[in-house]
Amino acid sequence: MKTKWLFVVLLAATACRAGWVWMHEAAPMEAYFWMCSQRLAPGFFDGPAGTALLVRAFGDSFETARLFWPVLAFLCSWAAWIFVRRIYDGAAACRAVILLNALPVFNSAAVHVGPLLPALISVLTALVFARLAWEGRRWAWVPSGIFFGAGLLFRYEVALVPAGLCISVMMSRRHRKDIAGLAAIAVPCALALWPSLKWNAALEWIPIAGGTWKSAWEFRPILFLESAAMFFNAFSIPVAMVFFAGMIPLVRSARIHARAVFLLAASVPAWAWCAYLLLHGNDAVTPAVLAFLPLFSFLIASFAGPPAWRFGWAALIALALVTGGFSLIAPRGPDWSSIAEELHAAARDLPASEQSGFFIAEDPDLAAVLGYHIGGGTGACPPVFIPESPDLSSQFGLWPSYADFIESDKVADEYFTEQKGVNPFVGRNAVYIGRELPQTIKGAFTEVVPFKTVPGPGGKDLRIFLCLGYETLPL
Repeated sequence: MKTKWLFVVLLAATACRAGWVWMHEAAPMEAYFWMCSQRLAPGFFDGPAGTALLVRAFGDSFETARLFWPVLAFLCSWAAWIFVRRIYDGAAACRAVILLNALPVFNSAAVHVGPLLPALISVLTALVFARLAWEGRRWAWVPSGIFFGAGLLFRYEVALVPAGLCISVMMSRRHRKDIAGLAAIAVPCALALWPSLKWNAALEWIPIAGGTWKSAWEFRPILFLESAAMFFNAFSIPVAMVFFAGMIPLVRSARIHARAVFLLAASVPAWAWCAYLLLHGNDAVTPAVLAFLPLFSFLIASFAGPPAWRFGWAALIALALVTGGFSLIAPRGPDWSSIAEELHAAARDLPASEQSGFFIAEDPDLAAVLGYHIGGGTGACPPVFIPESPDLSSQFGLWPSYADFIESDKVADEYFTEQKGVNPFVGRNAVYIGRELPQTIKGAFTEVVPFKTVPGPGGKDLRIFLCLGYETLPL
């Protein structure tokens, strides 16, 4: 395939993705990133602060930020082309880029605001410079480390790629003495990770804790099957199978060819972490995406000569494209703006109280997407709260809540004997929306009245309740 035709194909794909974004409302996770951009922090429960900072760069125009993600997919494709072209040739680069754009996970990331594409662009650009340094141009270690550091602002898993390169450099007789190159990679990565790691340490590592040492080695069959289903859906079944089987010929080739050694160093840590997460029933998609291009560029270049192999790669691309197409033409989700209007209507029917009412949703996803459509949430408090809970399981647990007490000059004995505080939400009314009415809502309000039922995600209805007279939960 000629490069100019690849350019045309990528432009057409970008236009189609931009049209898809224009016709669809923001998804719950996109709304969550918008809320994070309004309340910046060194880190967040789902990762570093890079995505929130990128969204914040667009100001109040979140729709413009959403349209930027198809452009990021275009830039990521060209970064992939440059990377594969640097190692092999233009033909292998074109096939690799077409396969990348056929993946369901890539198509989904291209139309939804998230950290995957910015992280992948940074990694691929860093690998291009790392390849130059590997070939003897030692100055290239500096921009390589800078781009790896930029990638770590979006996903922690990016650290697996420079870690593999550093291990390979230390094991190589040719590069072992290049201490300056190792420092050029390690220092930007450490600086990029420091704010979010410090933030996590202040929270006792709860946001990134995955369990205990015992659970880290347990095999859970049900969770494994769920994780495998999500993984196969993200990459399509044939591509996922080739992904795991393809490491064998890459390891064999690394004994002979220097290019295979570089690709092995760039992919094997992420590949191994992906396999570990998959076996333990966790989300393994992000490390698989990071390992995808180094591994598949080798496979495409090594097994694309005879017509039979070319036909096999074409079939693989077609199957991945069909899977990705079905994921994008799936039935639309609920009309979130209409649900937000229903909440406003319920708020207008609330009895008068001394202060204005507030909104509560049953979980963070629902609170984020409804908060985005309701608007007005640029202060410290989110526009829609979640029910009070002692568990710190999402970013909502760190944002101010209707259950929080603030300091007051009033006599402490009138409220609490141990804390001098007052809850400004006491006596106010609220609107709650969810599938079920939790006990934390029943116990915290003097009266809860059903208001309306509206269609929700997954074909399950959402119920709206009028909650009168907040009193806080009994101690």
